[in-house]
Amino acid sequence: MATKRRFSAQPTTIQRELVALIRKMDATSLKVNQDLFTGQAEIIFDRAGQRYAFRCDRYDNPMDNLRAAQLTITYLWRALEEYGVTGEAEQLDRAFARFFLGFTAPPDDTALLLGDGRAPWWEVLGVSSDAEKTGITNAYRALAKIHHPDAGGSKDDFQRLRNAYEQAINQTGERK
Repeated sequence: MATKRRFSAQPTTIQRELVALIRKMDATSLKVNQDLFTGQAEIIFDRAGQRYAFRCDRYDNPMDNLRAAQLTITYLWRALEEYGVTGEAEQLDRAFARFFLGFTAPPDDTALLLGDGRAPWWEVLGVSSDAEKTGITNAYRALAKIHHPDAGGSKDDFQRLRNAYEQAINQTGERK
């Protein structure tokens, strides 16, 4: 006997609403992963130089998990946009960053491999070479959570990360 679905939305509805929301939030790099064996769904997107990941595996049906993650993003965004923040973009960005902090993810999966230290700072941090200071800082903080020795990372990797961050800040300071 098939398990009853929690949400009745069809995949096309979920996709359409998710893409519309991502555009409204000025987010980029939307990626959706679904594990058909475990049912887990994951929505990953970048916004203002920060990567966010929303995962759900509560329901048996992968579409229900995807809908739950999509609705969570929708309601959080709606709460910020309509109830918690004035219309100024800068205030909205700050509130978004604070409110969504628990959903931050490394800026780029390849950035988890810091290399031997010869790569340019933007490759180590997983950002573009013309990234702004906020994006650089967010990328550094996300990677530091993984590579810091107190979090199980190696001292050498963390030093390479720190050196890349310092180079980036020095170079972006010159661009002002």
